[in-house]
Amino acid sequence: MSSDEVRVDVKLFNLAGALTSETQRDDLEPTFDVNVKLEEIERGIDEAAFKFAIAMETKPSVVRFDVNGVAKVYGKSEDIDKLLEVDPETKVPYLLKRIYQRIFISIFLLSGVMNAPHPPPDFLFLSIKKTGEEMKPAEADGKV
Repeated sequence: MSSDEVRVDVKLFNLAGALTSETQRDDLEPTFDVNVKLEEIERGIDEAAFKFAIAMETKPSVVRFDVNGVAKVYGKSEDIDKLLEVDPETKVPYLLKRIYQRIFISIFLLSGVMNAPHPPPDFLFLSIKKTGEEMKPAEADGKV
């Protein structure tokens, strides 16, 4: 999916982090569970808007991040539809990848301020491949 075909603007409404444990160990490499909700809220001729909510929590429990906002997509209707397709390799919709790329730096900075572990930049793509779970485009809420 070429980035020239569509433009994706992401607006964050909420970014929150909470330490879920007072114990922090530098030798501990936690894994993250993620829940994602992606919903189309508006569609025009050459644009669409999608509400998203992403919740990430470490295992063992150390930190939780909650992010929500709106992604506005601009481009031809058929290109927008392509962006909603699921990448066959990662089982993640292309739009969700683009949203995560835009919000990752905010999560990274928040985790630094909190002195908490952060998810990797390619977190959504790796976790899908590792678990083998499939996320369908029509699925409103899923665990990755």
